[in-house]
Amino acid sequence: MRFRSEEEPEPDEDPDEETAAAAPPGPMVPAVAAGARDLEYRTELVTAAEVVDGSTLADQLTKASSEGWDLVEIIQAGERYAILLRRPKMSDREARRVGFLPPPH
Repeated sequence: MRFRSEEEPEPDEDPDEETAAAAPPGPMVPAVAAGARDLEYRTELVTAAEVVDGSTLADQLTKASSEGWDLVEIIQAGERYAILLRRPKMSDREARRVGFLPPPH
């Protein structure tokens, strides 16, 4: 037997109303500005002794980092190791300075 009261509770959803479709998820790939993925790579060869001596590799990475290079991977290449570095490509437009030149003396 169904319980009745003076006021019937309103249903949460109207059965005649269609349920709204869920919005599709956003893109899985992040938006990146044009040219932001253009990279240049370079390698440097070092010996196994230079990799483990504690100073040579650190000095090379510090110097490369000051020039804008990032370490990608150290790859064994026979008896030596290749240090793979990358940095964003600099376009000609970014390399030029924009602005006014100081007046000639």
